[in-house]
Amino acid sequence: MSEHIIEVRDLTKKYPGVMALKGVSFDITKNTVHCIVGENGAGKSTFIKIMTGAIQKSSGEIQYNGKEYQPKNIKDAMKAGMSVLYQELNVVDDLTVKENLTLGIEESRGGVLKYGPTSEKLFKVLKQFAPEIDLDSKVEKLSVGKKQIIEIAKAVALETDLIIMDEPTAAISEKEAERLLELIRNLKKHNVTVIFISHRLAEIMEIGDNVTVFRDGQVIGTKAVKDLSGQQEMIQMMIGKVVSQEYVPNDVDETRTVLSAKNLTNQKLKDVSFELHKGEILGFYGLVGSGKTEICKAVYGVDKCQGEIRINDTLMKKQNVSSRIKAGLALVPEERRTEGLFTQLSIKENIPYMSMNKVSGKGIVHKEKEKVLAQDYIGKMHIAATGEDQNVSNLSGGNQQKVVLAKCIASDCSVLILDEPTRGVDVGAKDEIYALIKNIIKNEDASVMVMSSELPEILGICDRVILLYEGAVAAELKNGDDVDTRKIMHVVTGGEN
Repeated sequence: MSEHIIEVRDLTKKYPGVMALKGVSFDITKNTVHCIVGENGAGKSTFIKIMTGAIQKSSGEIQYNGKEYQPKNIKDAMKAGMSVLYQELNVVDDLTVKENLTLGIEESRGGVLKYGPTSEKLFKVLKQFAPEIDLDSKVEKLSVGKKQIIEIAKAVALETDLIIMDEPTAAISEKEAERLLELIRNLKKHNVTVIFISHRLAEIMEIGDNVTVFRDGQVIGTKAVKDLSGQQEMIQMMIGKVVSQEYVPNDVDETRTVLSAKNLTNQKLKDVSFELHKGEILGFYGLVGSGKTEICKAVYGVDKCQGEIRINDTLMKKQNVSSRIKAGLALVPEERRTEGLFTQLSIKENIPYMSMNKVSGKGIVHKEKEKVLAQDYIGKMHIAATGEDQNVSNLSGGNQQKVVLAKCIASDCSVLILDEPTRGVDVGAKDEIYALIKNIIKNEDASVMVMSSELPEILGICDRVILLYEGAVAAELKNGDDVDTRKIMHVVTGGEN
C-alpha cells in the first residue's frame, strides 16, 4: 500500500492563450502537513481548484489513496474524503454552533430533528478541540479563528482524511493563529493529512513537514522543511532570486511635521497622539484589535472622533473624507477589493479616480489622457497586465495593490496611509511594494504611515514605530540595530513598557 495519499503526474491546465499548469508532478505523504507556496499566479489556486472539482484538468493524472481521482464537483471531492477550509468560511452566522456542525447531515425521526450518534460525535470532537465554545451560541458571535475550528472539527468527525487549508491565518489574530497551528499539528493523531497554503513562510517553517514550491505554473521542487536552510531558500525557489527586508534609513526632516494627531478619542481609540515628519515612513504595530485600522479611519475622516488633526499645519475642522483628500491625504485600505478598487472597471478607469482633473475637462473624460496616465503608472509601478484596458478583477493580488497605490500617488498626496499594504500578497510582490513605498518617499514628495500586523514588515521599512495596545499608544521607538523584538511583543500584548 502506498505511503502517499496524493500522487500527481504531468498535470496540465490550459486556458485560451494561457498554460496555467505545465506538467506538474509531486506526491503528498499520508498524515503530514504538506505546504504549497508560490507567488500569486504561480498555479497554486489552479491546482487546488482541480483537486476540489471546481475546474477540470486538461491532461495528466491524479491518484488519491491509490485510485484514479477526477472529481466533477466539490461533492465528489467530499465523497472521496476531502474537505476544504477556504478564506471565506463556510458557516452560517444566523445558526448556532450545534446547527452549523450538523448542517447538511441532519438526523431526524418522524420528520423531527434529533441529535443521534453522528451528531454526538461532532459535538465530542469540537469539545476536544475547543471546550470553551458553547454549542448553543450563535456563530455570528464567534471570532474568525473559532469559526475555523468548527469547520475543522466537522471535517475530523466525519472522518475526512485530507483537509486543504487556503491561507487559514490571513484574517485571524496572532493568538488565534498560534492555536490553529497547534490544532493542525494534532490532526495527525486523527490520521488527517493537511495541504497548507500560506504566504507566511514562518508558519511553514514552524508546522510543515514538506513543502512544494510553484512558479509560473510549474513545480520547482518539493523538499522536507527540516532540510531547508531557512526562509530565504524557499523565497529563492519561489521567485528565482533572493529578497531582502533590511531596514535602510530614509532622509527624514524631523523639523517639519506634515501631519499631527492629538488626543484622538472615540469608542475604540484612547487619547492617541503622534506626529509624522517630512520624508518619514511611520509604522503602527499591534495585534488584531489594537486600533490600527481605527486610526486610519479617524485620520482619513471616515470615523468621527474627538481630538485634533493637522495636515501641513492646517487644522482639520471638518470630519469627512473629501476635506482630508483636499488637504493632501490618500488611503490604501486594508480591503483593497471592496474598498480600494472598482473591480468591474479597467486599470485605466481606476487609476485616475482620485485625480479626475488630470484626465477631464468640463465634465468630460478625455480617453487619450486617461490612457496615457494609466500607461505611465503601469510602467512606474511595474504592474503586470495585458494593457491599460485589462479589468482589475483579473489581476493578481499584488498587481491589484499596485493599482490602488497608483490611484493614490496620482492624486499628488503629501501623506499616504497604508493599512496592511501587503496582506494576501506573495513574497515577490511584497518586495516590489516595499521598493515602491521607498520610492514614494524619495520621488513623490510624500510621507507615509504604515499600519501592519507583520512585525518584520514594520521593522523592514519604517523609520519610527508606534506600538499599540487596545486602542492606545503603548510605546514609541526609533528603528535601528538595537530594536528588541521580544520587548515589542511584550508591549503589544499588554506588558508594561
